[in-house]
Amino acid sequence: MFRTSAGFLGPYRPLDGPLRWLFAPKASDLGFALRTTCAAFLALTLALWMEMDSPQWAAMTTWIVAQNSRGQSLSKAKWRLIGTCIGACAGVALLCALPQEPWVLFPILALWSGGCCAFATFLRNFRSYALVLVAFTTTIIVLSGANQPDNIFMIALSRATYITLGIVCESFLAALFAPRLETVAHEHIRSHLLDALHGACIGVSDLLRGQADGLLRSRALLSSIPSMADQTEFSEIEMGPYSHAGDHARAGLAAISAFLARGIALNVHMQATSPLPAGFQPQLDGILTLLANLADKLAKAPSIETALQARDVLRTHITLSKQHGMDILGQFQILQKKHPGPTPASHALLESRILQAAMVKLLVELDRVLAHIVAAETDTPKDHFRFDRHPEKDVTLAFNNGLRAAAALCFGGLLWEVTAWPEGSTLAMFVAVTSTRFSSFENPVMAASGFLRGAVWAAVVSFFLVFWILPDQANIETLLESLFLPMLVGGLALRAPGAVAATAAAYNNFLPFMVGPANHHRLDEINWLNTTPAVVLGIGLGVLVFQLVLPFNPANERWRLRRKMVSDLQRLATGSLIPSSAQWIARSGERLAQIIRHMETTPDRLTEAYLTGAIGSMMTGLLILRLHNVLFHNLLPAPQKNALKNLLQTIGNMQGYTLAPAQAAQQALAILLQATSQMTNLSAQIDLGRAIGALEVMQAEFETNAIFMDTTRRFKPV
Repeated sequence: MFRTSAGFLGPYRPLDGPLRWLFAPKASDLGFALRTTCAAFLALTLALWMEMDSPQWAAMTTWIVAQNSRGQSLSKAKWRLIGTCIGACAGVALLCALPQEPWVLFPILALWSGGCCAFATFLRNFRSYALVLVAFTTTIIVLSGANQPDNIFMIALSRATYITLGIVCESFLAALFAPRLETVAHEHIRSHLLDALHGACIGVSDLLRGQADGLLRSRALLSSIPSMADQTEFSEIEMGPYSHAGDHARAGLAAISAFLARGIALNVHMQATSPLPAGFQPQLDGILTLLANLADKLAKAPSIETALQARDVLRTHITLSKQHGMDILGQFQILQKKHPGPTPASHALLESRILQAAMVKLLVELDRVLAHIVAAETDTPKDHFRFDRHPEKDVTLAFNNGLRAAAALCFGGLLWEVTAWPEGSTLAMFVAVTSTRFSSFENPVMAASGFLRGAVWAAVVSFFLVFWILPDQANIETLLESLFLPMLVGGLALRAPGAVAATAAAYNNFLPFMVGPANHHRLDEINWLNTTPAVVLGIGLGVLVFQLVLPFNPANERWRLRRKMVSDLQRLATGSLIPSSAQWIARSGERLAQIIRHMETTPDRLTEAYLTGAIGSMMTGLLILRLHNVLFHNLLPAPQKNALKNLLQTIGNMQGYTLAPAQAAQQALAILLQATSQMTNLSAQIDLGRAIGALEVMQAEFETNAIFMDTTRRFKPV
């Protein structure tokens, strides 16, 4: 509220609008903007004092490595330094090998950059950024030294020096204003784990009650877990090299994924068994009460004590569920002796055993989640636990990314050679920077468009600085005063939500470059008119290449993803792909996340159908793994084993729209059900129940998702 002599004017609307980040920033955002602006000024001042030839790169680097958290900044600084050094060495070697040979140099440089960008697709977080940085650092050094190859070593050394200076300045100021780093990182990991567990408890509770929101909530949480696991790496950096809390956090998130998957599986089993056996409902009510109490406590008082108390109660439920399952098996064997043939009573007991087994798996996964949450909090020096994720390597996406980067670099080099523009090297340089920087993104056009917007804003602001403000100034103090407000606004925008942050990142990077501060001269109007349009045009041409060379199309990407999912199911069935259950769930979660990233602002009917099909593929894959496990035990008689093998073979050979897998599952189910009355071996009886439970669900999944699994045509949900 603002007060004048006339009284209160009411709420100031812009504070609640899209410019809230500028007019009413959070204290943390304002602190970040001030800190990074000061770091950029420190780097620029030192670069000018050291008489560096391109001091603006030092200021640019501080903005590039400044991130939302200290762990992110440290990680990006580390991998930027590594990428710069490798790229500098590669640039020197390449130009020394091919001086004055542009028609050979550019294709080889394009192959090198394309290869770096392709392999960057296989890496995560800033390790991927390091390989991309190798590509465009090599390109920048080669293009900078193309007209003076005898000076290439000094050019490479200079670039490495001001990059290092920018990193050191940002790290120094960030360290001054980041106290209690380890404590904050522990709190961050704990809150993320407990929040995820809270959401999982609500989602599974809704699933077990048969509510539609349960599947939607579980699906959304499954798709967000890969990103959450990536973020734990930065908290892990803040805690130091001897902490294993990050490993336990990633393992806990993987266990939450498995808990959600088991909840979906139990929900499917319950639907297949409806109506539920009379003895199962009291146990289900007890589990629902446990989950409701745990979710309520996590919402009101999230703490490790809550996890410890829940674990004590959970152990009792696990023991009772296992005991109840053994009791049902005992009743089944007694009934088997009295009535050798299949009866309604024996079938009810079999279904109860299947539900009990699914319930035990659900509870065991929840206990594993709680165990990792507790271990992440205690984190003793004697703990040597390690948990590594091995994400799927998408060869097709890597090839596309590498080809785009190579094509863009060849295009930029060709323009320079054909036009002989004095600033053609700058244009080619920024075509290369744009194409390599965003080549590893799934949708590079969207990402690079924000980069272009930021460059345009930097050009507009630098125009006013270069043409009106800076000509009247002649010392470093007035230069910094002129840059303070534009950089501070950029720092605030960097913490804004949505597309504003992407635009601000490019704006902060390019503003020092377009102003061009130097010791012995200032950027005059002619130089600005030559250099700045070359930068903006280079970025624009990079975006254009993304639109022309293998352009991203959400529909095509979903179709490709669907073919991969079906292909993986076939490989699972044939045995050429045998991941663990946790690895399969993690892979399925990544694909759910991809589908959600490719959808519009609100999910449409097609996207919902894709998500349903992806969940069905995840469940079917888990059940195929279960059948492989049953066959590995080799306890079933030959007819039953042959029926399961025939089903797996049918899945491996399915083509187009077909109900053959559902029919093979139905036939195998009939054969296995016949064997339940004659099976006397206890272990074989357990395996038989596991296989029957899998077949019941697989039959329904293959019938429901027959259109989704037809990869010969576009998916049109009915």
